[in-house]
Amino acid sequence: MRVRAASESPATVTADVLAVPIYKEDREFPADLAELDAAAGGAIRRAIDWGEFNIVEHNSAMFEVSGLGAARILLVNGVRRGRGPWRSRRIASVATRRLQGRGAQRLALWLRDGEDADGFTAAVVGAVQGTYRPWATYGRVRDTDAMNRSVEELVLVGGAEQATLERAAILADGVEFGRTLANRASNDLYPEKMAEVARGLEADGCSVEILDVAQMQALGMNALLGVGQGAAHEPRLIAIRLPGWEKADPSRRLAIVGKGVCFDSGGISIKPSASMEEMKHDKSGAAAVVAAARTLARLDPDVPVMAVAPMVENMPGGNAQRPGDVVKAMNGKTVEVTNTDAEGRLILIDAMHWAETQGATHLVDIATLTGIQAAAFGNLISAYFAKPREWGQSVQAAGDATGEWLWEMPLATEYRPSMDSAHADIINSGSRDASLIKSAIFLHDFVTKPWVHMDIAGPAYLSADKAWSPKGAVGTGVTTLVRLAQDFAAES
Repeated sequence: MRVRAASESPATVTADVLAVPIYKEDREFPADLAELDAAAGGAIRRAIDWGEFNIVEHNSAMFEVSGLGAARILLVNGVRRGRGPWRSRRIASVATRRLQGRGAQRLALWLRDGEDADGFTAAVVGAVQGTYRPWATYGRVRDTDAMNRSVEELVLVGGAEQATLERAAILADGVEFGRTLANRASNDLYPEKMAEVARGLEADGCSVEILDVAQMQALGMNALLGVGQGAAHEPRLIAIRLPGWEKADPSRRLAIVGKGVCFDSGGISIKPSASMEEMKHDKSGAAAVVAAARTLARLDPDVPVMAVAPMVENMPGGNAQRPGDVVKAMNGKTVEVTNTDAEGRLILIDAMHWAETQGATHLVDIATLTGIQAAAFGNLISAYFAKPREWGQSVQAAGDATGEWLWEMPLATEYRPSMDSAHADIINSGSRDASLIKSAIFLHDFVTKPWVHMDIAGPAYLSADKAWSPKGAVGTGVTTLVRLAQDFAAES
């Protein structure tokens, strides 16, 4: 998608469609909206009065107008959550998704809120997200040329800088890259294939290291290897270092670690069959860190970042890990595996410890870790835990700046004694009470550096179409990780 900053007013900007957000406080039009409505001969007010658009009922409404530079106006629900990047991103997504299959090639978007660079950047990301077609990777014979039409140019009205929008377009491309990785079918993207994808980042100037089973065995990564031992496809550990990693002050290096379970059957503790096809998305954390590394390499290659992706399949084969098995993690601690479906935390502990041995001074892991996160937070909000909380606030700020919704959860280590094992140092899964918190406490036992755990089980993918996104992966976490790395480098 092409992006352009417009100096014209909303009434005069030339476009096939002008998207205008309507907010709940717009019962009486403010001056700027009243001016546009007057130029359109009162068409906006008539559409609302007629019931064509109601902020309680509708996501959008489109109608023809005269007297403007645009042929049509698209009213978009100005979602209730506060102003800023989150709202800009969602408004833009709804607008471009509403125009899928229509004849609109150029969309002008007027955000009305006097947005800053972060707001305009989020709008570009959202607009590109709204044009995403999850079936494009493999194709569908039934699709006509008309069905495949999307907005080709986004014009942002209201003071955006062109340089900001061009960088935003690179960020948006990174989100879609990660989104497609997460959506790829498990027979198409398994651990060895993900390693090939990572190798492709060498063309962007990254240094890529792939550890195979023998190398991980030599390092003692038995927690990671145990998860994948029942699968036909062998595990891999992917490490992508940006050019800035080696140049960085050794006291300031960031590792972003993403859970990469290419398919999660649950193993011997097998999942119910309902919706199991969605478990191809259990690699969404790995997809996010690989996409973030690719994006940073194209925007800010000197950031001191390494992306680490432990890749496995969790399958119930004849050699699969059993409940009751005890494994020794890379850091020497032993884990009793009480539930083979609590596998993500097992691969993460070895990956994060390895990152520390490689010089990481700060860590963020991102994972579709627990079903209870989705139950508690739904598909809009990611939960995070932090040690120390100040480091978590940096991650929170990065999410806020890019339009991703994060919520801090308490790292209540008082629950740690309930995870003691009679046979090992710790169990990997206990009772259901406080299980979201206990999943983070488990990880906490294996990290020694400032660390944040992001559980994106709910917002990583959608089980049904929404007005702002089709069913499937959403690309959650990519923009937060990119901004965090940029802020981290700036502080360095």
